[in-house]
Amino acid sequence: MMAGTRFLYVCLLTIMAAGLSIVSQKFGGFRGVDLARVLASRPFEYAPKVVKYFVLLLFLVNVRSWPLAWHFYVWRPVFQLRGRYYLHTLRHSLSPARIRQQKKLEWLENLSPVGRNPFDLTVTYHTWAGPDDCDFNLHLSNSSYPKHLDGARFKLALQLSPTFFRTGGWMGLGATHFTFLREIPMFSRYEMRASILSWDSKWIFVATRFVTKPKKGKVKAKKAVAPPTSSGSPSADGAPNASLHTATGVVSGTATPQVVNGTNGNPNLASLAAQIVDRPEPDGATVHCLAISEVVGKIGRITVPPGLILAVDGFSRAPDVPGAQAWSHANPPPHWETVRKLRGHASPDGSAKKGSLTVLRDFYTGRWREVPEGERWWEDALGGEVEERRLRGLGCMQALRKGVEEARTI
Repeated sequence: MMAGTRFLYVCLLTIMAAGLSIVSQKFGGFRGVDLARVLASRPFEYAPKVVKYFVLLLFLVNVRSWPLAWHFYVWRPVFQLRGRYYLHTLRHSLSPARIRQQKKLEWLENLSPVGRNPFDLTVTYHTWAGPDDCDFNLHLSNSSYPKHLDGARFKLALQLSPTFFRTGGWMGLGATHFTFLREIPMFSRYEMRASILSWDSKWIFVATRFVTKPKKGKVKAKKAVAPPTSSGSPSADGAPNASLHTATGVVSGTATPQVVNGTNGNPNLASLAAQIVDRPEPDGATVHCLAISEVVGKIGRITVPPGLILAVDGFSRAPDVPGAQAWSHANPPPHWETVRKLRGHASPDGSAKKGSLTVLRDFYTGRWREVPEGERWWEDALGGEVEERRLRGLGCMQALRKGVEEARTI
């Protein structure tokens, strides 16, 4: 059955290619606007209605390949966020100006994930494998994975650092590594689940899993890979300009970290890599592909340390006191008062009499260097268990980058 379907699909594509070639010669190049001209041409006047409907249906099914369609899907999270903002503004449009401003600042501040662990944030992007995304084997083409990954990665960036984007920041892509495990059949609905894997003094490493949900009654339990044991004690001073060592002998602190042979050798790194790929999804979903992206936060041409970006938007380790109330907007972490002072008048409490987001932008672009290393509050905010998990993920990424860099010399 599948072989017959594939044969018909190949024949259809061949006929379409031949038809487009003829149309291109007749009309001097085929564009989306030429569809109406083709349908209105004399040969189509005598074509059966089923052919006309088929051509129209084919055009609609490939909607995501229309001009500017990719831009719409990538920027869709921004459009949704803008829509929520305008609805919020409309809701308070009849309030006094002071109340409107207060509500606006509160709404903007609530976008920040205050008190959350950065590794606990997972963004899900829903899509499906359309005919324009698939190859002759009737499954998602390998070129379609990075095409749709842009939207998931941008959605994650907006939720990770809304304040950073408000100050004029942007995220640049340095590299993406794909591991293809299983094919995604045509017309299948799938999800991209993006989360932070780790970061160093320059790069944020984002892991995205392409998954499909199992049918009801077919969920298979998978044995989780146990995390590797660590004999070293990670330092909380791991953000910018710090030299870090893990139990596997991985050294960081530069834009291009290097891997050295530690006392335990490579088995720990292999175990970490296996943990990333084989980690079962909580809902039993099937992982089809794993993508690791390296992104960098910049304002203009200036690189902003990832730890600073995350701490300014409220990410923090858990309270040091066992059983204490978790951090939140109602119970912010200790460093949040410093962040509000940097926000100045952009902070809804109004406690800071001077400054604005311009002050925060200046801090992003270089003033953070004036803070002594022992007093860098963003490093302390992301210490403890957050730092331990960052170092574990960083070991994997350094091993991966070392392999890629060595391959460039072959």
